[in-house]
Amino acid sequence: MSSEVSLGLRLTVPFWCNFRDPLSSNVHRTFPVPPPATLYGLVAAALGLVQDDYSRRSEMRFAVAIERSGELVETYSKWMKAAENPKDDRQKEAFDNMRTLGLLAPDEAVWISTPIIRQKLIQPIFCVGILCAPNVAEELAAALERPAVPLYLGESDDPVDIEVLGIERPLPSSGPATGTVGGVREGGVLASLPTRFRRDSSGRWEVDKWLVSIPRPPQPIRAAGSACVSCHGHVWEFEPLPDSAARPVGNNHA
Repeated sequence: MSSEVSLGLRLTVPFWCNFRDPLSSNVHRTFPVPPPATLYGLVAAALGLVQDDYSRRSEMRFAVAIERSGELVETYSKWMKAAENPKDDRQKEAFDNMRTLGLLAPDEAVWISTPIIRQKLIQPIFCVGILCAPNVAEELAAALERPAVPLYLGESDDPVDIEVLGIERPLPSSGPATGTVGGVREGGVLASLPTRFRRDSSGRWEVDKWLVSIPRPPQPIRAAGSACVSCHGHVWEFEPLPDSAARPVGNNHA
């Protein structure tokens, strides 16, 4: 940890953004902050990596704070899908009855529709720290100032303005937290943030998660017993190492 530094970023969303909770279905809930998995995608795009290229993921760990919450709104749309083949005999009979009544042409697919509600955050601002080696921090700073492709935060139509705040060395802090802190903390917004995607032995994707409490600005939360560090004007924890036995950054025994 002593050799690592933090690259600070300020992410300003000029319109809206959504960080979809993968456990949501018809209601697409959003996380209150961009998860580490999303932030890595932002960095990977700036570096010019192809989608789902996780080759650089182990080189960086993220912390995030809310500087402006933005307004939470819900949008409504209708999702439609053609069900050309009936699932079972009961559905086949229903389709045949519709064709008999002239409600469905013989070669016409049956369209199934369902309402979709998406939560969006209007014009939030986030501060992000990227813990990494000094040479990686310099590489990321250059890439984010001149990204390989246009960058967005969340969905592909959610543009983002990025301000590079500089490179700092995190210092252990016992003060109240203004950014992500592991565990359940009074006064914070609780979220289980996706951190890393990996393939299991059968080739299926699995996701690691990080349970955090996030302060609502401008009210910090108590972080007693945590491994918080101070940098870029915030007190926070960086995401833990993928090895569950590893100690978090800022721990005096690291």
